[in-house]
Amino acid sequence: MNTSVELQHHGGASGAFGGIDRRDAMELSSRLLRQCVAVADAGSMSGAATELGLSPSTLSRAVARFEEQTQLSVFERRGTRLVPTAAGQEVVRAARRVVDDLDLFSALAVDAALGRAGAVTVSTPADDIGPVLPTMIASVTRGRPRLNVHIARVETATAAMESLRSGAADLALIPRLPTPPDLLGIHVGRQELTLIVPAAWTPSNVRITDHHGLDWLGEFPFIAGVVETTSAHALERLRRSGARPHIVLTGTPIMTIPSLVDAGMGAALVPSSLPLDTFAHVRSIDLTPPLTYSITLMHRTGEHTPATRQFVDWARSATEE
Repeated sequence: MNTSVELQHHGGASGAFGGIDRRDAMELSSRLLRQCVAVADAGSMSGAATELGLSPSTLSRAVARFEEQTQLSVFERRGTRLVPTAAGQEVVRAARRVVDDLDLFSALAVDAALGRAGAVTVSTPADDIGPVLPTMIASVTRGRPRLNVHIARVETATAAMESLRSGAADLALIPRLPTPPDLLGIHVGRQELTLIVPAAWTPSNVRITDHHGLDWLGEFPFIAGVVETTSAHALERLRRSGARPHIVLTGTPIMTIPSLVDAGMGAALVPSSLPLDTFAHVRSIDLTPPLTYSITLMHRTGEHTPATRQFVDWARSATEE
């Protein structure tokens, strides 16, 4: 796909495009922009030419035309490599955005022409990510109503990452864990935690908070959920309130934790959104201030389908960091 892109320069002679008058406009083909991006990525004319299926001389002439039109030295040689100049870095960044947007537009146009709605599979632990999932889906599908989003429920965040690695899922929405080197993570929201205890441990008809400390809990069994990084944070927080937990379980499937508390096994931290109505012997304790942890959208490195990329773009716009 080749199209023309008009770049309007609004700066003076000292701007990114050198001496071009701000009233002038440049019309550059997307092919030329793509060629400059390829040179920046490959670091040589020969490498970029091979990638693009051109001869090095043809590509060299094209880049020279680009530099003539922009009135810039876009690349300079450092040893055996071609690297963007300071001004060239700005041009290449802008060119990359244009090329990426054109690729996405092209893929969406093909989808529309063929009647394809697209599909994305999101792997996520059950009831462990709060309102982030419906918010994400509503935001993305608003502009693509025929997109088919499949939610693959798994027991743990680790299982969600494994389904992403295996290709069974396109994305994983999980409580925040250290991002492994083979995946990329974007933090998109927060989940609040609630401390739940067996009802027999507490007086009846009393609203329990930790304003007055949790020393009354004594050395209780503590059941941590699926979030390994939350455990240390939660333990520190509870100990500051006077609690003295002596057992920590990690990697426990989130839906089994209230059952353990209901059976009198011990106290636990669970997502506040977790439904507890069916557990007759569980009491909730409001923690003040609340305990929270981040929710992360993880994806594989490399190419994305147009549909998957829309989720990643949404996550970048919603990131908390």
